[in-house]
This record gives sequence, C-alpha cells and structure tokens, in this order.
Amino acid sequence: MRRLPSRWALGLLLLAAARAGALQGPAVEASAEGLVLTRLPPALTSPEVRRQLGTGLTTSFVFEARAEGLRGKTRGGARVDVRYELWDEVYIVSRIDASGRAVRATFPSFERLGEWWRDARLVVIRPPASAAAASVEVRLRVIPFSQAEQLETQRWFSQALSAEKSGSAGAVSEDLSFSQMLNLLIATSIGRAPLLDEEWNLQIPSEKNRSGKKK
Repeated sequence: MRRLPSRWALGLLLLAAARAGALQGPAVEASAEGLVLTRLPPALTSPEVRRQLGTGLTTSFVFEARAEGLRGKTRGGARVDVRYELWDEVYIVSRIDASGRAVRATFPSFERLGEWWRDARLVVIRPPASAAAASVEVRLRVIPFSQAEQLETQRWFSQALSAEKSGSAGAVSEDLSFSQMLNLLIATSIGRAPLLDEEWNLQIPSEKNRSGKKK
C-alpha cells in the first residue's frame, strides 16, 4: 500500500485530535475523600487562556462532575479561579472543591503556576455518593470574567475563606458552601461564551486494579 505524504499524515492526525477533543482529559481516582481529579487537562497552555490571564482579569476553570453510585445519580464539581496581579506580577489562585475547603495561593511565575496545576488534586464528588461509581462524566469550562464580575467572585471567595478560618472543623460548612459554589458556577456561566468547553467520560479504576501486583 502506498504511504501517504508526511504532510497528509500530519493533517489526518490533527483532524483526529480535533474530533477527539482539544485537551487530554484528567485522571480520576477513588479515595477516602471521594472521587478526585488528578493530572488536570493542560488548559493553561491554550493561547486563548494565556491571553485572558494577561489582562489581569479573573479566569475561572469550572469542573462539573456527574456519576452514578449507591444513591443514584450525583452531581458535583470544583472551581479554580486564576488572576494575574499586574502590579505585583504574581498569579493569585483561589480554589474550592467538593470537600468544602476554600484555598488561596500566590505564585511568582507562570511556570510555578503550571507546576501547581499539574500536581493539583480536586475532590469532585464526596462519599458516600461516590461509592460504587464505575465512571464519571467530567466537563471543563474556562470562563472569562469581566471587571464587574471579578469583584463579585473575589468577594464570594473572601467570604468562603473567612468561613473556613472561623469554622470549628477547619473547613467551610460543606452543605452550605458547596451548594453555593454550584449555584455560582451555573450563574456565572449563563450567557457567557467559554474560552474552552470540553467533556470526558472517565473510567474509575476498580479496587482490584488499584491494588496493583498480586501478593
């Protein structure tokens, strides 16, 4: 069989990649915390995302998760907000996930931000809802904020952080904060075109596969 010219082969590969989705999906694992996303998609490397971050306005990375477990279908998610502070030249990250914990961190360079992103673990569905789930549907939307919306999301995250510091359990009240977060995810995405919008159906490794080698 005659081989295709290299440029044709490259074109076919690019077309196949486009059909499969622009970003490689995250990994998922079941743990005592619940269903956890690891190896997050390389969304930070997208040219559109880099340009948005350079404006100094907030960019929101919204993960939505849907799984079916012992309690039927369950919805969860996580959110990471990234803002480049033009004056101090640092990246400010605010994150909250299904654990109910709100965290804020600062990174001096885009490279350090990328390292954090690659190592991040996001709880998207808590136990017992995560029990017996064999797969989870994950959607990532990268949403650009306007200046007015940025002030609102900063205020909300500040309240979440204050609640965490004053809470007796060392975390935001799960029922209240996570419900608020999901409502905020929906509200801020209505009518706003995302920079990226990707979906994956991820298989959750079974207990047998996670145990590794035979004893």
